[in-house]
Amino acid sequence: MKKGGLFKTIRVFAVLSVALMIAIVLVIMRPKAERQVPVDKGLLVEVLPAQAENVQMVVEAFGTVAPREALKLVAQVRGQIVAFDPAFKEGRFVEKQTRLIQIDPRSYSLAVERGKVQIQQAEAELKRLQQEVVNLEARIKIANSDVKLAENDYLRLKALVDRKVIAQSQLDKSEQAYLASQERLQALNNQMALIGPQKEQLIAARDMARVMYQEAALDLERSSIVAPFDGWVLEKFVEVGQHVNIGQELGRIYSAGELDIEVRIPARDLKWFPEDLGQDRPISADVVFKNGGRNTIWEGRVARIKAMMDQRTRTLPMVVEVDDTSRSSQEGEPFRLRPGLFVTVRIKGKKVENVFVLPRYLIYPGDVVYTVAAETLKSKQVEILRGYKDTVIVGEGLSEGDLIVTSPLSSPVDGQIVRLKPDGS
Repeated sequence: MKKGGLFKTIRVFAVLSVALMIAIVLVIMRPKAERQVPVDKGLLVEVLPAQAENVQMVVEAFGTVAPREALKLVAQVRGQIVAFDPAFKEGRFVEKQTRLIQIDPRSYSLAVERGKVQIQQAEAELKRLQQEVVNLEARIKIANSDVKLAENDYLRLKALVDRKVIAQSQLDKSEQAYLASQERLQALNNQMALIGPQKEQLIAARDMARVMYQEAALDLERSSIVAPFDGWVLEKFVEVGQHVNIGQELGRIYSAGELDIEVRIPARDLKWFPEDLGQDRPISADVVFKNGGRNTIWEGRVARIKAMMDQRTRTLPMVVEVDDTSRSSQEGEPFRLRPGLFVTVRIKGKKVENVFVLPRYLIYPGDVVYTVAAETLKSKQVEILRGYKDTVIVGEGLSEGDLIVTSPLSSPVDGQIVRLKPDGS
């Protein structure tokens, strides 16, 4: 072996010897491992302090808006339609006493004039009869005097005949004159007796003429169809120039500001209403129409409650009254509540005190809520008064200030150690 190769081998051996000695020293001087027991710091959770509050129960139902007072416009006389009011169009507002439709009134006006003439004729006949009574009374008075004179003359001549002063023929003539005067008086009395029935007949004719006049005036009035209230036109069925008959429907209107909504309340929700429900105690309600993501709300009230529950659906029908001008809140242009709209009705029922409103996801199967007490998990059985889509109302089982766990728990166990997540973490 050459001399240079030997020196290289010796140098490598020296380096390995030094490294081995250092390794031995490090092994000898290493610290001894200590056994440590693992510490459970607990599950990190978020909590929500329970806060009791007073809540008014709201029962939500749905219904269709209907007019409280709707009117069919029906022809009560026949004839040709000659005019409309410009407002008589579907969807237009009409004021009270507006003449909506005019049926040709000419024949009915003539009937009214004819009735007036007939009344005047009957009254003239009555006046003539009254004058005839006056004349008869005067003639009867004269006839009575004539009878009295004829009787006295007959008695005087009879006395003379008995004394044979005059002839019997004179007495006979006097008797004939006496009998004739009695006959004239009887005829006048008979005429006077017939005055009563004639007067009654004329009075009946006059009264009949008045009835016919009133009927003609009524037909003339009926030829004009007038709005009995402020309202809205629902439908119009006829046009100018059209001939209509009695009983034909011409259109429909409904009273402005007066609408009804019939809703059906499930039997389970009746407990949230006052005990004296239906005994003239008003219950307020909000009528909500959702239009393109925007809500329009009107103020209403429960006005009537039907006498019997629907046996098929086990619901109680209620009627909510609403004024279409009672908008309580809305955005943009005013929107008028109108028949046919499907709306949501939120009826305000009882107020319950000291209850807890919680998100629904905090309720675990079996109506259990998990809380934190002394850094451990504790389950509490609660009473669910009402449940909504996203929230529940808890009546019993919680106390003010209880720390309710809001973090998701996969397999919660009572007594499990937990840590509260710092605010803002």
